[in-house]
Formats: sequence, structure tokens, C-alpha cells
Amino acid sequence: MPDQDRAADTIVVDEHLERPSPEPRVLVTNDDGIDSPGIRRLAARLAKDFEVLVVAPRADMSGSGTALGRVDPHAGVELRETTVDGVPAAYTVDGPPGLAVLAAALGAFGRRPDIVVSGVNAGINTGHSVVHSGTVGAAITARTLGSHGLAVSLVESDPWHWDTAVDIARAVVEWILGSGMPRGVVNLNAPALPAQDVRGLKWADLDAFGHLQVAVADVPGANLGFEVRGSSSGLDPASDTALCLGGFATLTLLSLEPRPFPQTRAEDIWSPP
Repeated sequence: MPDQDRAADTIVVDEHLERPSPEPRVLVTNDDGIDSPGIRRLAARLAKDFEVLVVAPRADMSGSGTALGRVDPHAGVELRETTVDGVPAAYTVDGPPGLAVLAAALGAFGRRPDIVVSGVNAGINTGHSVVHSGTVGAAITARTLGSHGLAVSLVESDPWHWDTAVDIARAVVEWILGSGMPRGVVNLNAPALPAQDVRGLKWADLDAFGHLQVAVADVPGANLGFEVRGSSSGLDPASDTALCLGGFATLTLLSLEPRPFPQTRAEDIWSPP
């Protein structure tokens, strides 16, 4: 009888081990709106390897942070089905990306996403000012609601190097899902370079503020303008702004569950081809 019991136990364990685990589910959103080439290229690339759902604002919601917008529990929020090449399910919401993440976390689109990937944002999000970014805000909201969050941004250029940010983001998603990393928020910024010309991937500190540096109020004309600094000179060389403007892609941990985490070397996550 003991032998039979052990045999039965073995069968049960084997069946459990052989049961396929669900494919990682990735929610892709952004704050630039559904028509941005950044989100479309990112979602199409991730859909080759993961179960991808796109839920993004119907219009530009830049600067919305973690805001949810006004939600009328009786009227609801406008939701429309749309198409994104290579992605089986895509929708737009009349609200900021934080609202899209909240809806997905509460089961509006089925199983809760394992990770929310927000971007690719048209312009970098660096420094402590990232709290105002809708791109980063979506990733922070994901962490609050039980999923990993990855924000992806790209230095502005003509032409845009979307594929560089997408390529690095794909590697970072794979690392986050496979590393045993505690639930957290990672901020990725990519330089305005072809992938082969990127100097590498580095962990970076948050800049003192960020890329926006000067505000000018034109009271007679009722205008408030902002100047974007385009140079890394005078910055802390270890900061995300300085490194990214210097040709490196950067990773910054913005939030992490309070338990030990052996940080991986950035070059082991992605290296230039």
C-alpha cells in the first residue's frame, strides 16, 4: 500500500507539472493616443511573443500622470473597438492611460495583465518629473493594482528611431517576466539612434528634475511656454537624462515591493546588435 500511495502521488504531481501555464498577458497603453506610431509598433512587436491587449486613449493625454479622469458611474466611459496590426484585441477609451489600466485590472477585458507596458512615448521621460508623465503614470498605476509596470520613452529625432525603443523594450519585458523580480515599476528611455549605434543599456539615477528646464510666462499674450534642454552638459553623469542624451539606453527602478531583489546587470538584459 505505501508503494501504491507513492505511485498515486507521483501521478498527481506529474499531471500538475505538465499542465501548461497561461501565456504572459501584456497590456499595452500610452499617453500619446492610439494613433501614435510608438504604441502601434510596440504592440505589434510584443504580440509576436506574448498575449497582447491594447487599451489606449483615443486622443493625446500627455502629462496626465496617474490621473483617471472624471468617471460617471451611471454614464460610464466611451469605449471603442479598434485595430492594431498583429494584435487580436484593441480598444480606445475616452480618458487617460491610468483609466485604461484600472479597467483592465478590474477585469473589463478578461484576465488581469501580468505586465503593463506604456509607450513608446514621443520624447524622453527622465528625472523626478516623471511623476507628471501619463506614460509613467500608467506603469505606476499597474504596480498599484497588482501588475508589473514598464514605461518606455524615446528621445525626439527626425526621423524617429521607434524600432530602437521597441527592440530594447521587448528584451526588458522578457527579463521582467522571467527574472522573478518583485512587482515593480521600471522606466526605460532610449536614445535617438539606430539600435546598432546605441552605446549600451545602463541602470541610471533619476535626474534632479527632468528634460523640461525653463518656463516663461507671457502675460500680455496669455501664454505659458516651456523650454526643453537638449544638452547633457552640466548634469550628473550618472543621471538618466545625461546618459540617455549621451547615447545610452537607461533603466531606472521607480517602485518595488519591499523585499530583496538582486538587480541584474543592464548589459545582460540587452546589448546593441
